Amino acid sequence: MRILGIDPGTATTGWGLIDVTGNQSLVDSWGLIETSKDSSVENRLEKIYKETSDILKRLSPDVFVFEKIFFATNAKTVIAVGQAQGVMLLAASKAKTKIESYAPGTIKKMITGNGRANKKEVQQAIRKILGNQVKSKAHKKTHFDNAADALAIALTHAMKEGEKDV
Repeated sequence: MRILGIDPGTATTGWGLIDVTGNQSLVDSWGLIETSKDSSVENRLEKIYKETSDILKRLSPDVFVFEKIFFATNAKTVIAVGQAQGVMLLAASKAKTKIESYAPGTIKKMITGNGRANKKEVQQAIRKILGNQVKSKAHKKTHFDNAADALAIALTHAMKEGEKDV
């Protein structure tokens, strides 16, 4: 099964694709969709839609898995992320790709064993689970930091589906 994990954002969206066979997960690729804060909202959303569509077409995942929006204190951020998530879901729907989602606490619990883990703990767990697969000279460290959540989301789905024991 090919699982595309997406950590939605307006400025930066992390993505990571894993291939799952039996109880083994292999990282295919990972990266970012980035938009400029100087661009208009509609141009940023169009770029997110186009790049998500390109990723879906190029990588042909079986399932598109994203992190549900968690409302904290900044409603403006939640609305912007919701808009970005909407165009990503539209791209997945148009690509006829199955869509799943998980709450942040579920992802943290599955990956680290602690539903309240911080971002650094999630990144450390992803490095431990995936090992050398996430080290790449083609990517800068910041790329992994942003894509780690997307890989965690993909792995969460694999574990939830019973195809990966970690």
